[in-house]
Amino acid sequence: MFFNTHIDRLYLIDGLSRSGNHLLITWLLSSFLEKNNFSVYFLNNIYPKSHFNLYDEKKVNIKKIMNSSAATRDGDDQGIYVNETIRGVLASKSEMFDLIKGKTKKINVLIMSIENNLVDILDVFEKRFKNAKKIYKIIILRDVLNLIASRLEAERKVIKDIQKNDPNFKWHTYDTDVFTFLYYLNNLDYSFDKKYIQFNYNDFVLDKEYQKVLAKKLGIDFEKTKVLQTKFLMGSSFKDEKDEDMYKYFMRWVQYKDDKLIKFFLEDKELMDRMCKIFSFCLEDNHKIVKIKNKRLLVADYEKKVKRPSTSKMVKKKKGLTKKGLTKKGVVKKSIVKLKK
Repeated sequence: MFFNTHIDRLYLIDGLSRSGNHLLITWLLSSFLEKNNFSVYFLNNIYPKSHFNLYDEKKVNIKKIMNSSAATRDGDDQGIYVNETIRGVLASKSEMFDLIKGKTKKINVLIMSIENNLVDILDVFEKRFKNAKKIYKIIILRDVLNLIASRLEAERKVIKDIQKNDPNFKWHTYDTDVFTFLYYLNNLDYSFDKKYIQFNYNDFVLDKEYQKVLAKKLGIDFEKTKVLQTKFLMGSSFKDEKDEDMYKYFMRWVQYKDDKLIKFFLEDKELMDRMCKIFSFCLEDNHKIVKIKNKRLLVADYEKKVKRPSTSKMVKKKKGLTKKGLTKKGVVKKSIVKLKK
């Protein structure tokens, strides 16, 4: 199996969906654009246990991996969502199949995206890839308000599509709720451990110096990188690609400011203070102004009416979910233990 393959550089990536996973991956892939004598292997959004049985080498579901996660340059798979500019750097379908089968002895680069998992999944895979020469364990982070807003918008679109065929459909399990936030806090707390590399979406979008530092940590040449539009799933949750205002990425929450889930976060001063310190996303004047680094933005300038279904199950009372307890690491860890069981 491919766990025994000798790999020069292995990139293990964990982050919640809509937090910038593919922004990083696309940027990372772009660094290999110049002609190389090797292919880059990319497995998108791996489900370690439920789909692929990766914990049992004898039961690994190769067919599901190829159909659901393999991103290749010539297959009708996840590779079709990779930006056309860089798709050519990916491994071919036959190369990927040989790797998963365990026939490939050595490769230069493997990128594995493992979305919506607890951080320790990175350590699990690090141990499995015993012959990887250099392993980069990356945690994707974004300020919570805009992350939640992007997820709600994506879910709204999913529901809208489903309702075309089923008018009575109201909601389903693809939901942003308490579990989403517990995973978020797990990622946030552990991202400051030196054994992980933190990808800060907010800093990445606005700060090229941050990109340079990040490139060095990832062992790539910054001068060869390009920030390109991603097409995975629905691409950006909001259709505003032609808008040159980069600060729009930090004001998406405004469209959902009346949502119960967003209101819940806005009322948590401790959490908002952390967003200000970590992501330079600071709220002022009773949430009428947002300060991003040294620029102040009026919330009123970004307000839009959005028709959406009722959401936010998270605000219902649940154990470990209180205004005081949300950001306390001890409470979060107890909840995480429950999630593992």
